[in-house]
Amino acid sequence: MDYKGLSRPLTIEDVDFRVQSINNGGYATILAYKDARVDMKRLDEVAGPPRWKKDYSVINNQLFCGVSILDMETQQWVTKWDVGTESMTEKEKGLASDAFKRACFNWGIGRELYDYPMISIKLNSDEWSKDSGRPKQTYNLKIREWRWHSEFTDGKLTFLAAKDQKGAVRYKFGTLKSQESKGVEDSNANVKALLKKKKDDEVLESVEKVGGIVILPDAEKKALVEEYKAIFKKKPHGRMSNENIKKAIVEATEKALEEVADTVKDVNIKVFIPKIPSMRTPEELIKWARDVVANDTSSNETDVEDFRNKCNEHYAFLTK
Repeated sequence: MDYKGLSRPLTIEDVDFRVQSINNGGYATILAYKDARVDMKRLDEVAGPPRWKKDYSVINNQLFCGVSILDMETQQWVTKWDVGTESMTEKEKGLASDAFKRACFNWGIGRELYDYPMISIKLNSDEWSKDSGRPKQTYNLKIREWRWHSEFTDGKLTFLAAKDQKGAVRYKFGTLKSQESKGVEDSNANVKALLKKKKDDEVLESVEKVGGIVILPDAEKKALVEEYKAIFKKKPHGRMSNENIKKAIVEATEKALEEVADTVKDVNIKVFIPKIPSMRTPEELIKWARDVVANDTSSNETDVEDFRNKCNEHYAFLTK
């Protein structure tokens, strides 16, 4: 088996990006990471499904995962172990998944992610706000819809760029091989071309989605009106544009979530965070969050902030 295949750089499609933090100046630090399914896919491709396995063991009250690959020459299993850390949601599942991904790092899968540059991006004014003095992302920051492009030379990342959902280049690191002898303007133009959508089916990814269902332009107004009615218990004014209806929905929901968090002083809501993804509609999310506040008994400032951020993130997912 060619073990070098395990450490082959991941394609950009296999890399996920999320906001790690936002500072008071409106700069977001973006984290590049891999999903456990990416590791499984690479192990299947290089070793073959029957020739790799994973095992778990608790050592000193910590969960370790061992990923084993069958050496075809010696017919012996070779294992690499690593320990996992807890995640904010699905504690046990997240711990096991993290241990598995770390063990796969030891085999070389996605190890180049450690060499990625610090991705710091200046956010637009509508992509972040301050809540009680703390910066947070808003519904308008749609990292999941951004397009990324990467290039590697001898296994090392030499170029990385991102375009947002509106087509603007938001980040660029290094120089494209084809642009090494050209000017900055030509290089930027090339970045835009690389990140441009080319397939018809990809265009659907930029179409507005409501409740996970693709809404075509001619049906968008109706869907927004229904969501507005569900929240405000009345129809929007006949002259309100789609954008104004969206804005009213977002503002009302963010206000409701903030009210939930503001009423929590000594309530332990951290244990309810894993249940947030089970909420299926914005209305259900808001009602449930208020019930959580009414029935709990203790909390701290960090738990409140985590609860608020996770609720806002899930609301953005439900309404994108």
